[in-house]
Amino acid sequence: MLDDRLSRPVLWALIASSVLCAAMVGLRIAYTGEGTFRWLIVPNLLLAWIPLAASRLACRTLAGGRKPGLLAAAWGLVWLAFYPNSSYIVTDLIHLSWASDKTTLYFDLSVNMLAAMLGWFLGAISLYGLHLEVLRRCGAVAGHLFAGVVLLLGAVGVYLGRVLRWNSWDLVTRPWRIAVDSIEIVQRPDALLFIFAFGLFTGAVYAVFYHVASHPRTGR
Repeated sequence: MLDDRLSRPVLWALIASSVLCAAMVGLRIAYTGEGTFRWLIVPNLLLAWIPLAASRLACRTLAGGRKPGLLAAAWGLVWLAFYPNSSYIVTDLIHLSWASDKTTLYFDLSVNMLAAMLGWFLGAISLYGLHLEVLRRCGAVAGHLFAGVVLLLGAVGVYLGRVLRWNSWDLVTRPWRIAVDSIEIVQRPDALLFIFAFGLFTGAVYAVFYHVASHPRTGR
C-alpha cells in the first residue's frame, strides 16, 4: 500500500469523497424525484471498496516478510475477484446518453466522473500494495509482470460485467459459465478490441500512478 505516513490521510480522503459522491446522488434524487443513479453509482462504489480492503488484509498477512499462507491466498482471491469492480465504474458513463437531459447533464457527468475516479483510485491503491509485495519478494520482472497480468484480467472482468452482464458473485455461483464465456472471448474481435483498449487505458494510468507513488516529492 502507500507509504504508512500517507495511508491514513489518503484513506480518510477516499472515505470523505465517497460520502460526497453518495450525497450528490441523493441531491439528484431529491431534485428530480428519480432514483436513476441510485443503483448505478452507490452500490458500484461500495463494491469498489472491497478490493482495497482485501488487499490491505492480504498485505497484513505478509507483513514482516512472512511466507504466503492460506489466509493470504484467500484474501488474494477475494481481491482479484472484486478488482474489476474498481475500474468498471468508468463504463457507467454510458448511461448518460439516456439518463440525463440538458438540465442535469453536467451534474450527472460530475457525479459519474467522481465515482469513476474514486473507484479507479481504490483499485490502483489495492494493486499497488500487492505489486510492491511481489517486487520485494520476486524482483522487478516478476513484479511488473504481475501488475500487467492483473490489469489485463481486470479489463477482461470489466468486459464480462459490462457486456455479458456477469458480476463478481457469479464466480461463486456459476464459475463454469464464466469460464466458458471467458474462453469464447478470444473468438470475438469486438471483445478483444474492448479488452485491448480498456487494458491500455488502465495500464497507462496505473503506470503514472505507480511512478508518482513510488517517487514522492516532499514540498519544503
